[in-house]
Amino acid sequence: MKKFFRIAAFAAILMAVSACVYPFEPELDAQDSRLVVDGDIHIGGISTFSFSRVYPLDEKDYSPAPIRVTGYIEGEDGSRLDQRSWPPAYEPIDIGYYDWATNFLSFDTTDLPAGQRYRLHFEDMESGEVYESDWLEVCAAPTIDDISYILDEERGELNVALSMHCNGHSHFRWSFAEDWEFHTEIRSFYYYEPETNEVLRFPEGENNYYCWSRYESPEIKIFSTSDQVDDRFVDLEFHRISRKDRRLQIMYHITVHLEAMDENAYKYWQNVLDNSQGQGTIFSPTPSQMPGNIHCISNPSVPVIGYISAAIQTTGDMYYDNAVEDFYLKPLPEQIETIRVKPQEYYMYYRMGYAPLDLVLGDGPAGYDWAPRRCVDCRANGGTKNKPAGWPNDHK
Repeated sequence: MKKFFRIAAFAAILMAVSACVYPFEPELDAQDSRLVVDGDIHIGGISTFSFSRVYPLDEKDYSPAPIRVTGYIEGEDGSRLDQRSWPPAYEPIDIGYYDWATNFLSFDTTDLPAGQRYRLHFEDMESGEVYESDWLEVCAAPTIDDISYILDEERGELNVALSMHCNGHSHFRWSFAEDWEFHTEIRSFYYYEPETNEVLRFPEGENNYYCWSRYESPEIKIFSTSDQVDDRFVDLEFHRISRKDRRLQIMYHITVHLEAMDENAYKYWQNVLDNSQGQGTIFSPTPSQMPGNIHCISNPSVPVIGYISAAIQTTGDMYYDNAVEDFYLKPLPEQIETIRVKPQEYYMYYRMGYAPLDLVLGDGPAGYDWAPRRCVDCRANGGTKNKPAGWPNDHK
């Protein structure tokens, strides 16, 4: 029965549980400068809103002016919550490839009561236009009953599975963040110090062998239980990792954020999803045409793109320990080229991507063999020596 429930649940929402990528960045004509708002009011946590503008489809080097925004969250009882002092309200921030200068509003909504409606109020300091969202009912928190993993030997995957029930709502979205520990192919007890041009031995307890990495998914995924007999899912397999993936080498951790949304919000994001994946019909509204719930109250003719919700977010997490399961499939060891490097060549090979591997003793002066840095320094593989707080093992 458990297997049937899992398969049925997955099949029922296969189309819905697809990437709905944030932030939403519509591409419109060069004359369009509509404001795009992304964020939600998270009761019991921090609420962050980002602001950007649509960009011209044919302008590769388009660089919009910084967006300067100030605002507050208003309660239906007349209360007002002002923005936090950080991030700075007027400091433009670059966000990656498009080099967009954008602005954030951040609010500490940890102690806001859930028993009333809220709305976001903000002003564009450049144009003077004032905006408000509709009044938002706070969606009750869903309950995460369990987050577990299922080892699929046939497909060679670890599948992360969610069990949850709904508490009065039928539409949901979720995101996740991952942390994992891994190590290099070879352990070296030496490192190079370029400032002094010396090869030194690691102090006791220090190394570049163990590292940790983190990934926060930019995708917000949506699903619905409206077609289910019961408003719950059991062992919904929603995230897969190949057993050859380095994330499973030592220890893996995933944190899932789940929240409910109302019918209108679900329709809005489902429409965005359909259009972004090319599933909408020629009669479907584009995301820029789909009415949101944010309005310019100083000039109703000014359009704005975005949809804000208010919800109590539920968080759950799970660890996978390869020392227990031994599921990770280690790739065949590669043939590692080592090079005997003279002191006068240290810096040159360091710049070429090599790092010291081992001390070599002989009849003459002691020397060092060097290897490609990715083989001996976990930081060269995207890792960091900053162990996540509460990590279960004692590796350093």
